Amino acid sequence: MPTTRAQTAHPAATEHAPDPILDAFVDRVREPATHGLDSDMVMLNGASYGCVPTLVRDAQHELARRIELDPVRFYKHDLELYCDHARQALARLVNCDAGDLALMPNGTFAVSSVLLNLNLQPGDEIVVTDHEYQATVNELGRACAASGARIVTAKLPFPAITPEQASDAIIGAITARTKLVICSHITSATSLLLPIGDIIERARALGVDTLIDGAHGPGQVPIDLHALRPAYYAASCHKWLGASKGTGFLYADPDRQKRLKPAVLSCRTHATRPERKAFLCDFDYVGTEDRTGNLVLAVAIEHLSAQHPDGLAGLQRRNHEIVRAGAAKIAQAVGVETLAPESMTASMVTIPLPVPEGGVRPGAVYDDELWDRLRLDHGIQAPAWGLAGVHQRLMRVSCQWYNTPADFDRLAQVLPGVLAACV
Repeated sequence: MPTTRAQTAHPAATEHAPDPILDAFVDRVREPATHGLDSDMVMLNGASYGCVPTLVRDAQHELARRIELDPVRFYKHDLELYCDHARQALARLVNCDAGDLALMPNGTFAVSSVLLNLNLQPGDEIVVTDHEYQATVNELGRACAASGARIVTAKLPFPAITPEQASDAIIGAITARTKLVICSHITSATSLLLPIGDIIERARALGVDTLIDGAHGPGQVPIDLHALRPAYYAASCHKWLGASKGTGFLYADPDRQKRLKPAVLSCRTHATRPERKAFLCDFDYVGTEDRTGNLVLAVAIEHLSAQHPDGLAGLQRRNHEIVRAGAAKIAQAVGVETLAPESMTASMVTIPLPVPEGGVRPGAVYDDELWDRLRLDHGIQAPAWGLAGVHQRLMRVSCQWYNTPADFDRLAQVLPGVLAACV
C-alpha cells in the first residue's frame, strides 16, 4: 500500500517539544549490552576510542530518522530542546547545573574552545605536566605561538608517585605570570588518576584558574563538579560512557562563560535572546554538524549504568578490580614490579616495559613493533608506546564493561614471547 503524507508526518508536528530520545528506549536500557567488536580480538584498548553498545547505536539511528522527517524544524526548533535533554542527563552524572555545560565533539574541542578565548598576552604562562595528552599540548603550542605566552611543564615521577608529589609538582610550577593550569583528570599515556580536587583548590587560593582535561573522566570515575569547582572541565564521552564517537562536553564556571565563543561562529551568534544564555545558544548551534551522538547521551548513560546491579559506581569498581589484578599478572609475567599506586588508578593501568638495547622499533601499523605483533599475530589490541621524557615503552591496558579477567590472562601468556621477539 502506498505511503501517505499523513503516515510520514513528524510524530511531534503538533506538539511544542519533541519527546526525549530516551523515552523511545526506556524499556530497553536494562537489556544486557551487546557490541560489534571483532569476536576474534581481545580488546584491551577501549580507553582510546571506546565501544558503542548496539542499543546506543539504535537510539542514534532513530534520532537521525526523526531529523530527516523535517530537517528545518530540527535545526530551527528541536535541536535546542534535544541539547537540553542531553545536558540534563550529563548534569546528573557530573553534579552541576545543566546550563553550565556545552556539548562538544570531544575533549580536545573543549580544550581548544577555552584556549581560543583566553586572551593570552606575551609573557603569560600556562602550566601543564609532562604527562599531558599531545593534542592538548599541540593546541596550547599554537595558542602560545600566536600570543607570545609560554608553556611551563611540571614533571611528574612515574611510576613511583604519590598524590602529594603530583599536586606539589603542579602547584610548584605556578608563578606570578601563570594564567592557567591545565591538568588531566586521568593522564592518557600513563593512566594516573591525579588529585584534581587538591590541585584546583590550591591553584584557586593563588588566584589561578584550572582547566581539567577530563577526556578519560566521565564513565571511568565519579565526578562532582559542584564540589570540585574548576574554572573549566573538558571531557570526552566516547571513551568510557558507551557513547558514540564525536561526543563530549565543556563545563565552564558561570563567571567564565561570557568570554567563551565557539571556534566556528554560526549565522545566529549575533542574535541576543533574553530568555537563554549566549553560552548555550552559541555552542548548541554551530551549523549542520552531526549532533546525534551527543543527543542520545541519556540512553548511553542509562544503558551503561544498568550493566551492574550497583549502577555505574558498581561497574567502575568492578572494572578497577579486574584491571588492577590483570595488570599485576602482566607485570609479573615480564618481570616488572613497579606499578602506579592503586589510589592513582581507575579502570586503566599503564605498565613500563623493558626497552631493548637497540631502542624501540616503530611498527608498520601502530606506534611500536610490539603493538603490531600483538594485534596482527595474536589478535590482542593493547597499545604500546613511548612518552617523551617519561619512558620509551609503555603498555596501557583498560577494562570496559565487556572485558573479563581471561582477557588479561591471555595478554600475560603471550607478552613475554612477543617482547623477546622485539629486540
